[in-house]
Amino acid sequence: MNKQFAHSAGIIAMLAGAAAAQPTLDGKYDPGTEGSFYGDVIWVQNQPTAFGDNVAGLFTGGEFGDPENVDTGIEICIPLASLGLSGNETIRLAGWVNSGDRTFKSNQIIGDLPLDTGNLGGAQDFNDAPLDGTTQHISIDLSGVASGTPTVDGTLDGGVGGSSYTNAFIQGNYTGFGNETDGTVDGDGPNGGGSEIDGIYIAKDGTNLYIFVAGNLEFNGNAIDMYIDTGAGGDSTLGSAAGDGGFIVDGQSGLVFDSGFDADYVFSVDSFDDDADGMTPNVPRAYFGGINSSIDDLGALAGWGAANAGALSGGISMGVDNSNVDGVIGDPSQASPVSPDVDWAYGSELNNMRVFIDETNNKLWVFLAGNMEGNYNKLVMFFDSQPGGQNVILDNNVDISFNALNNMSGITFDSGFEPDYWMDFNQGVDGGTGALQRFADAATMRTEGALIDPFFGVIVDYGSFDGGLIADYPTIPFAGPRIDIQDGSLGSLFANYGPRLSQLDPNNPIDGLVQFAIDNSNVEGVSDSSAAGAASVNTGLELCIDLDELGWDGSQDILMAGWIANSGFDFLSNQVLGGLPSSDNIGPRDADGDGENDLDFNAIDGDQFVNLSNPVIPSCPADLNGDGMLNFFDVSAFLSAYNAMDPIADFSGDGMFNFFDVSAFLTAFNAGCP
Repeated sequence: MNKQFAHSAGIIAMLAGAAAAQPTLDGKYDPGTEGSFYGDVIWVQNQPTAFGDNVAGLFTGGEFGDPENVDTGIEICIPLASLGLSGNETIRLAGWVNSGDRTFKSNQIIGDLPLDTGNLGGAQDFNDAPLDGTTQHISIDLSGVASGTPTVDGTLDGGVGGSSYTNAFIQGNYTGFGNETDGTVDGDGPNGGGSEIDGIYIAKDGTNLYIFVAGNLEFNGNAIDMYIDTGAGGDSTLGSAAGDGGFIVDGQSGLVFDSGFDADYVFSVDSFDDDADGMTPNVPRAYFGGINSSIDDLGALAGWGAANAGALSGGISMGVDNSNVDGVIGDPSQASPVSPDVDWAYGSELNNMRVFIDETNNKLWVFLAGNMEGNYNKLVMFFDSQPGGQNVILDNNVDISFNALNNMSGITFDSGFEPDYWMDFNQGVDGGTGALQRFADAATMRTEGALIDPFFGVIVDYGSFDGGLIADYPTIPFAGPRIDIQDGSLGSLFANYGPRLSQLDPNNPIDGLVQFAIDNSNVEGVSDSSAAGAASVNTGLELCIDLDELGWDGSQDILMAGWIANSGFDFLSNQVLGGLPSSDNIGPRDADGDGENDLDFNAIDGDQFVNLSNPVIPSCPADLNGDGMLNFFDVSAFLSAYNAMDPIADFSGDGMFNFFDVSAFLTAFNAGCP
């Protein structure tokens, strides 16, 4: 096959007054109805996936991880006298993970929220539906808790099975404030951050009360607020408070605790920027005080982990260790259905590709078989469709997807590939609603970077995006309504329409220039150990883009590069268009960690791009009798050639005939024909 174009048949249909037929944008390739459009597979994956395999039957419903085994987190020591306690009373404890300004409460609550409850947000009455049937605090009889003097360092002495603490609470809900996956004591690593309350543990000695909050407190200023009811007065409804920490109470003003809970004290932990540059909160600090007196700033630790744990003011000490990567999961348990499922996948993979360049309707159709996991992994796509472009990604492109395109600056493509258009696709669970959502981004990649108005010196290129909850976006249409109009003051322009043609006439944007659909029901294809099934997959991501929007000059071959990366775009998988010579993930785009992206595809064997206009159709080397099918006759032909030492049987290419040729033939045979 050469160019897969629509020619005379489509023109005749249009002259007859009917629109030329096209594929259905649904993430499915139907050989019966779409084979005449898409034609042959033009690329087949040669590597198993190292980014998760979507296997039939996978299900995480009702599974919260293992919060009961978390033994790191926030550990505090408060003098009993500061709480007006002797150590034999029954106290009550309420609390939650909160935003830095204390106005948006997560779903990490000390208590028993209904299953899969999303983030709670602002103040509410815990006695009202849907929380009226649950209790959002715990009671602790101090006379029965473990006695001893733990080391306050953010690590549970003796582990969860030790005797230094008494367990008072285990979390039963996913976290809507991010799932920590980094494993460092500060949680500020490249693989993700999050905040969660996995458990509460209590201990005391003759002088102090010890509270251990198993879990994580993200590096971004999130807080854990704990309210203590000592049984002596207090407030059942939060109002306002005094002192440096008054904002902690003020941010949830109007919140009504469970009936019978009257807060006397609050202890709060967050993080702030010790360099005072207002940019990166990076050390733990604490506040403590009476609800009706003053909530004081206790100061900050020098940093995270046991080495930085220590005393604050008022006889209080603290340690914070964020190295937990277990605990509760980051997705609603019931939002993870049994696979196969059209929307949900447990892994990310690219299996094969088909293309249809429809000149009659001026559209490029790309069908990319595979899966995209619901964890915001990114399918990154680059197109070279006209002279010029960026063989090395520049750092002065438009701001899109939190400046993701510019953050990839320095990546070098294979020689001969100079992209002038970029897109990405991703999906994941909304932390607030617990529902699956999907997004796509698009941007023009001009040879000199983003287009700047020469008279006013302002940007006039767009960063485009679209998507949201799948209930609202079964497909992603890039159909508005947003389009910023440059008035000379905007440093970035954003739109829900195609970026290239929107720049030409922003006052008259065009719907549907870019469209995405996905079907995640594939459970075959590549596995985590084999690529044998890659050619046979017929579900995945489907893209339709207007050829003028793409920037095609009408003659140049359209080339496409792409890969699956992590949610931050900075760790590349082994699922790469064009294929890789080994099954290893490419890994960090900044391999030496110097802050500069040094990934160069010229250093990787083969071309990591695909020619969509004139593709090289993948061969089927195991089809030794040339009938287009793999069956017993091909096995027989191989054995005959092998016994005769015919070079056609030298599948390993080493000039010898041995077990390696048999193994290579069987691998090719199992891979099937594209």
